[in-house]
Amino acid sequence: MKLISFFTLFMSVAVAHESAGPEGRVVNLRRQAPRSNKFTLDYTTSISTPTDQRSKATLHQAPQTQRRQVTANDFFECTNPNPSPSSADCNVIVNQVLSTSQDFLIDANTCLAFSFRTCQAFFCSLCQTLATSSDFIGSQLDTVAALCVENGQAGTIVGEDVPQWDAGFVYAGQSLPTYDVC
Repeated sequence: MKLISFFTLFMSVAVAHESAGPEGRVVNLRRQAPRSNKFTLDYTTSISTPTDQRSKATLHQAPQTQRRQVTANDFFECTNPNPSPSSADCNVIVNQVLSTSQDFLIDANTCLAFSFRTCQAFFCSLCQTLATSSDFIGSQLDTVAALCVENGQAGTIVGEDVPQWDAGFVYAGQSLPTYDVC
């Protein structure tokens, strides 16, 4: 009987101690979770519309031996804006886009825009509504980074097959290009 009384007393004290401390636990829950260093408040996304009309004639066939994936019907154009987007800033965008694992439905003549410091990336649906993923967008941006941005240029890659799209980098705040491939 003494053992049962002792056990009951012990359990009562333990329960009383546990239920007396929710204020401390609530305060701990209200603290902001630590933020990973790879994410920053400088990174923003938006929906935009291309305004810089460019001719298909300015595009070049993407090389078949490129170190990153480019399909046979993709064309690209590198430009020399002054100033040009920073390669490091553009790489932050590529990493952020690839890390999201999301699907998108983009209306015709509409762009997703991603900005970080000196760099603005974009992915536009040119002719019709387009279903795509952040993995595809990130892959195309990575290709443009290899073809143009790492050489100190801005650039665009264009998919001419249905559904037509373009993706690339401009200096932050510049107008987004669009191509007459429809």
